[in-house]
Amino acid sequence: MSNGQNKDLKRKVLTIIVGFILLSGAISFAIVEPSIIKRVPFSAPDAAYQNWDEILKNPQPITLDVYSTGINATNLSGIVNLEHENAQGLADDVIGIPVLTGVVQHEEFGAHLIDAGLDAAYADNPHGTIKGLIVDNFLANGSQEPGQNIAAILDRENIQIQTVWLTHLHPDHTAGIVDLPKDIPYVAGKGERYVNFRFIIQTEHLAGVDQLYEIDLSDGIELPPFGKGVDLFGDGSFWAIDSSGHSTGHILFFINGIEEQILYTGDAINIGLQYEKSIGSGTYSSDLEKSQEVVEQIIAFKELHPEVTLVLGHDLETF
Repeated sequence: MSNGQNKDLKRKVLTIIVGFILLSGAISFAIVEPSIIKRVPFSAPDAAYQNWDEILKNPQPITLDVYSTGINATNLSGIVNLEHENAQGLADDVIGIPVLTGVVQHEEFGAHLIDAGLDAAYADNPHGTIKGLIVDNFLANGSQEPGQNIAAILDRENIQIQTVWLTHLHPDHTAGIVDLPKDIPYVAGKGERYVNFRFIIQTEHLAGVDQLYEIDLSDGIELPPFGKGVDLFGDGSFWAIDSSGHSTGHILFFINGIEEQILYTGDAINIGLQYEKSIGSGTYSSDLEKSQEVVEQIIAFKELHPEVTLVLGHDLETF
């Protein structure tokens, strides 16, 4: 082969490679573009206390009320790891679980929301506002009574929220944002993935939100048996705690109230069955091994501090 032919062959190969890269980029942009949202660091104040003993001895004027925004019909295997040795005898089935939100009220810092639950569209559509090719086959079917969405609840209770704190960005925790004000901060864990892909599963739950604040848990203090935690208000009342496993940036929230001290688990523990049998989350989780570790950490924490109430991600019963 002559030098000229070699050069022509190299040009053709290079052209094919460049064309493939451009085509891949165009396809990626067409699919992923809706999920792009500006992310900025959450600026946390210095921690008021440095360990659990100090925190628990200094409760603050903060409360939590939990509401169900509807029901999701989902596979047990999605929320419970049925491959775990403690799951012997459990069979997969479709079960109905409540989709919860928590209203935090602080005497000084006002009202805040933990997760957003289901939006009002679920009263008429089992997928709310979500569209896409895989929605009917892969997403849980939601149901809701009219006026059960979180925006309607806040309106009835005359509550004006200051911030929405998200345990993670799965659709059943972000859907209610559709009905909420957009001129308040929305905050999640650093690196948490936003599930929103054009044509495949397009939620647009964060549409209208200019930026998403991210909590960097690595900047927090050590809170064994967990990893690190961040004092969100700087007075020891409300903490975000690392619980990566169910999702990359999943967060536990600790409410250090005078009336009640509460660990809000999000989907680190979905239902009481997981807590009772020490079983991590199922196929809906990004990392089964880490998910199991977090469940065991929560159980160990509860054994050390039985006075703390556990509010689970999809269970109206507390522990």
